Formats: sequence, structure tokens, C-alpha cells
Amino acid sequence: MVYICEGTDKEKLDWFKIINIAGEQLTAQELRNAIYTGEWLTESKKYFSKTQCPAYQIAGDYLSGSAIRQNYLETAIKWIAARDGIEIEDYMSQHQHDTNCNELWLYFQTVINWVKATFPTYRKKLMQGLDWGIYYNKYGANSYDPKQLEQRIVELLDDEDVSNQKGIYEYLLDGNEKHLSIRAFSPKMARTAYERQKGICPKCGKHFEIEEMQADHITPWSKGGKTIPENCQMLCADCNRRKSNI
Repeated sequence: MVYICEGTDKEKLDWFKIINIAGEQLTAQELRNAIYTGEWLTESKKYFSKTQCPAYQIAGDYLSGSAIRQNYLETAIKWIAARDGIEIEDYMSQHQHDTNCNELWLYFQTVINWVKATFPTYRKKLMQGLDWGIYYNKYGANSYDPKQLEQRIVELLDDEDVSNQKGIYEYLLDGNEKHLSIRAFSPKMARTAYERQKGICPKCGKHFEIEEMQADHITPWSKGGKTIPENCQMLCADCNRRKSNI
């Protein structure tokens, strides 16, 4: 049986996803490639979709997945599409009939060169697979001192309170502690602080049940405070939220 599918490219892609349920599953990018064919895609695959391709040569250490399963191509397009505020399908549709992929390849090289210059010490377990293009889009215009960054990376790797070491790089770029998943106080630490305070929130002076309170660093982690019993205080949810917003 032969199906003839008519409609927009996105409608065809949706239909292709449905019929792909049976048989060997194609990756999301392999499905896109089946729809947005053309000279631009052929050129792009020369750079991103072959064993030992140019993308692998310069960035294999920073990318996850497989070139031949289109993971490298998908990553590169995702990054540049995010730069333009559009989806992967939109970018492929806009460039489907281009005669070359120079914009994509030059952008990709710029991202990788920026990463290598900003973080010259390579750490595979931490750096491979990160969304470097997204970071470049957001922070590439900023000025950073690679030596200072490296010194801070070493400090953060030795900090037991940092639960998510892969988040160190984005933290250094934007300063948001959420990327580090700072270690939370244990229930025992929280209970000890609650009993010491007799259930009183030190900020508003009101009494709360322990379930209504949240464990907080007296000295913030960013100012050297550690996740230890002596640095734990219990705040009501409202006061803790107000403190976090300061």
C-alpha cells in the first residue's frame, strides 16, 4: 500500500512521525531530513553527518550522540535556531533551498572556538553534551578571564555542597546558583534548627509547624556559608521567598 501525503512540510512531518511508529524507529532529525530535503541539507550532512566528519574533528569532545544518526546536525541546528528565536523545523524550512550551509557551519565553528578559548582546560565528564551553542547565544558577547574561570572551576569541584558539577559552566557564565543544585539541609539538620528556634521564624517572629517552614542558609552559600547544622535556620515559606528575592 502506498500513501500519498499532501500538505505543508510540518503536516508531512507529523504524518511521517505517525507512520514511523511501526518498524525501526528513526531519530527526530532523521525524520526532519526526510521532509526538508535539498541541496542545503546535502551540504550540511557533509559537515555534520558522516563518520570523522568536520564537526567531529573539531568538536567531537563537546558533542553527545552519533554523527551518522544525525545527532550532531540536530545539535548545530538547534543552537542556531535558538539564536534566531525559532524552532529547528523553521530553520530547516527557511534554508531548505539554499545552495550551501555556510551560515550554519561558520556559526558552529564560532561556538566551538569560543568554548575552547573561554574554558581551555577540557574535562570530558563535565563538558561533553552541554548546550554550548545556547550558552554562546546568551553570553558570547561578554568578556571573561579564562584563568579566573579555571581557578573558580577548581574551587567549585572541591566544594562538597555543589551537587551538579556539570552546571558549573553555566553558573560561571550567568551566576545563577540553581545550576549547581546546592546541597540541601538534611531532615535531621532541619529538625535540630526547628527545635532550637522553638518553631519561631526569626524573620517575622511568628510560630509555625515544621511542615510550614523551610531550611535556609544563615550565611548564604555564595558568601561562603556551608550546608552544616550551625548554618541552618528555619524560615516560614513567605520569609524564605522574600529573602531569596533580595
